[in-house]
Amino acid sequence: MLEQIYKNARAIPREGDYTDDQGMCLCGECGKPRECFIEHPAGSRKGIIKAVPCQCEIEEEERYQQRRSLEKFQDRVVELRQHGITDKAYTYQRFENDDGRNYVVTKKCKQYVSKWQTMKKHCYGITFTGAVGGGKSFFACCIANALIDQGVRVLVTRLSDLVRNRVQDKYAVVDFHDFDLIVLDDIGVEGATQTAYNIIDDIYRANIPLIVTTNMSLDQLKESTTIEKQRIYDRILQRASYPIKVDVTISRLEIARKNAKDIQDILNEGL
Repeated sequence: MLEQIYKNARAIPREGDYTDDQGMCLCGECGKPRECFIEHPAGSRKGIIKAVPCQCEIEEEERYQQRRSLEKFQDRVVELRQHGITDKAYTYQRFENDDGRNYVVTKKCKQYVSKWQTMKKHCYGITFTGAVGGGKSFFACCIANALIDQGVRVLVTRLSDLVRNRVQDKYAVVDFHDFDLIVLDDIGVEGATQTAYNIIDDIYRANIPLIVTTNMSLDQLKESTTIEKQRIYDRILQRASYPIKVDVTISRLEIARKNAKDIQDILNEGL
């Protein structure tokens, strides 16, 4: 084995390389050695000259490894988003698309992302409440996408979809331990079934943060009229314990009117 290690393997000279007064090859770019002398451990045998990376090669290898690391991370983020976000529309709901009208809510959501490790450690989640069209889903997905960009495993879906999938296929059981955060959009439309409770209980027992959005008020969630709903919402509010009310700043009706006007202007061009 030692004979293999101490077999001569000198550097192959490149254009611009030169030798020092001891015959060692030096890099023509950085001037650092591309060879070194290694004494034989037996002592009675002659040492050898072996090739070593010069500073140029070391830096190039570091840059290559950094590029590979970044590419792997980017591939991982794409995989996380494909695996975790069940509706493509959710992928476009990001902080960079925020119009800034709900500044306080935006700030709290960004703070949640920046303090993610603390939120994860203590299993802190959020309940977004408010009227239809206020932006609850937008802010929940902004958090989800920002964390996915950091490599966090996030599932964004609807409880109603999870219920339907599990009813249709008893083997369609999501392992919530595969995720670091669960985002459930539009809580309250799925019906108070045993399946819905089982899913929420699975999330609860996975001991991970939960973010939900709902058109129901916090009081409605807390004061559910049936025991079935109480069981579901009690579990949800224990995990998504911090309420954020999102006031309507621009309704979907306003957006629809603006879009209609834009289309009308386009169709009237040249008439």
